[in-house]
Amino acid sequence: MKNLFYLLVISSSIIFAKSPIVVNGHDHQIVYWAFNHQFDKAEQLTTEKIAENPNIPKYYFLKIVTESLRHLADSDQFNYEKRYEYRKEKNEELIEYTEDIVEQLEDIEMNVENKYYMANIYGYLGRMYGLSGSYMSAFSNAKKGKGMLEELVVKHPDLYDAYLMLGMFEYYADRLGGLTKFVASILGFSGDRTRGINYMKQAHLNGELTRPFAEFMLGETYSTQEGNPFDAYGYFNLLVKKYPNNKDFYDWHIRILLQLDNLNEAKEFIEKDQNGYVRGYTESTFYIKNGEYKKAISLIDELIQKKDFKWRSALGNAIYLKAVASLLIDKPITGIEKELSEDQLIRYNEIKNNLKTAKQVYELATMIGRLDLGIQMEIPKLPDLPKDGYLRAMYEFYNGVYYYKYRDGTNAVKFFMKVAKDRKYFRSESVEYLINIFKSYKPTKQQLDELEKIISKLDDEDLEFSFMDLKK
Repeated sequence: MKNLFYLLVISSSIIFAKSPIVVNGHDHQIVYWAFNHQFDKAEQLTTEKIAENPNIPKYYFLKIVTESLRHLADSDQFNYEKRYEYRKEKNEELIEYTEDIVEQLEDIEMNVENKYYMANIYGYLGRMYGLSGSYMSAFSNAKKGKGMLEELVVKHPDLYDAYLMLGMFEYYADRLGGLTKFVASILGFSGDRTRGINYMKQAHLNGELTRPFAEFMLGETYSTQEGNPFDAYGYFNLLVKKYPNNKDFYDWHIRILLQLDNLNEAKEFIEKDQNGYVRGYTESTFYIKNGEYKKAISLIDELIQKKDFKWRSALGNAIYLKAVASLLIDKPITGIEKELSEDQLIRYNEIKNNLKTAKQVYELATMIGRLDLGIQMEIPKLPDLPKDGYLRAMYEFYNGVYYYKYRDGTNAVKFFMKVAKDRKYFRSESVEYLINIFKSYKPTKQQLDELEKIISKLDDEDLEFSFMDLKK
């Protein structure tokens, strides 16, 4: 054991000794505080370091990162009506500050370290311009930052921290569409999704300063851009342990657990939340999935009264969840049908007209959600289940989830493929599972071809990109 310890120390020293930039304890402390939502401490230290030497870009970059994370966290105090307005205002302020910094530092000596941090400042400036919709400025700054980083890694391929921003450039440039892709092409800005992910993983595995950035970017990418909660889970599981004060990571982690129907772990995180980090909409979704319908209704009523929703779409979804929960406890709400969308109303009426069977399907989903991996149970037959529609799709989908948890890939694929191919509902969710299964359970060419056709009909770009991993 002692020899193993020394081997690990020596190996770590070899990795980090190669880096042509110096990362000290102050740098690590700033990054930790910023990601752990201790923004005042991070900002105070960056201000002190900037005062010591106002002509190096490192601490300006860390200040920009800190402020960007602070604005993201602070925006969550507002509901969907004011949240984006606040973020836009703060983004414009940060753009102005960063432009001033770029002008101030334009004549500094461009050694390796200064060039690295200036490249990242340009990258962040490009990102902020992109958020504001100023695409010409976004791509011109991003291109400048990317060019500087590419020059650095040619001479210093062991500058692993540089691969994070390069990975972000590559990935998101490949994911552009419409007008933004056209503007990017005019400026000669292109990317490669696979290379981008590999670069970000390189920064995560070998980077020193950028490791937490890489964990977050990979988690966010898999969660919001790839339709892949399975890989996103691993990164957010790391982040919530390393940064316990980060409320965004905490809530996001639970939402991923609910996507994966891991109700036991989600319950643990909700019950030990002493700081109010779990958003009400996330908690109410858990109550619905966990069969606690009265709790869900009570909480949703509070959320609606306060308009306490992070996204506008969450309000409409919450009303639908409340409507369904009221049916499942035999207390339908008069007139709530008028507040539902067309598709929500179709599902609501099917549940209402097949209430006994609907209760059985929802109870089955809850039981499977509470199952741990490898545990066996008997799936009940439901003779009164409609031949098609929402309840049939839900029943078959959760059969697939059960077999996935029981590690029976053959039966899991059978049910997920049937839902993805023949049903109107739970199709995208089934495809997410199929892609994940096929990464370790080698599919036949027929299965791959069939899945590709299904994704094409869904017209889901996230799943199309995620499917690319199966075609290598």
